[in-house]
Amino acid sequence: MSIETNTPERLELELAIPRFILWFVMLPVLPITLIGLANLIGGEILTALVLLVGLNGAFLAGYIALSERTRLRLDAGSGLVSIIRTSRLGTRQRDYPLEALDSAELDRSHTSREDRSTSKVVLVFRNTRPATRVPLSRWGVSGDGPGQVANDINAWLRRHFGGEQTAPASQPSS
Repeated sequence: MSIETNTPERLELELAIPRFILWFVMLPVLPITLIGLANLIGGEILTALVLLVGLNGAFLAGYIALSERTRLRLDAGSGLVSIIRTSRLGTRQRDYPLEALDSAELDRSHTSREDRSTSKVVLVFRNTRPATRVPLSRWGVSGDGPGQVANDINAWLRRHFGGEQTAPASQPSS
């Protein structure tokens, strides 16, 4: 996570898995490709196809899924919440009204061991019943990163909406 802009008018942040993790995902591709080519040269067509197409395809699909970056923009000027997802397959953008954004929450999922859990940040919009929940990423992570993202979003919302609600509505009389 990195905060690009944090002003009273705009909060812009980006969520992405660190690049070195993506390189570790792709690390097995070279040996599998070499073994697959050796099997192809040796006449083992079926084994070569499984290695070259099957396993390398699975690693490539994992890389594409994990390489998705999400940019969140809360813009008071335009009154929009923009979620821009960029992956190797293209860019998608969804816009929501800022006044409908209630908060950011954590969606926790527990693994088989109860002491370990992963979290992902979910935006909660109150303009529908039941409330619309939009996850910022498809993957969850452990640690305090998602909690910090949710806290940053909620703090910006409190500053933005709190400042408007507490502003004096009347002018002093003369």
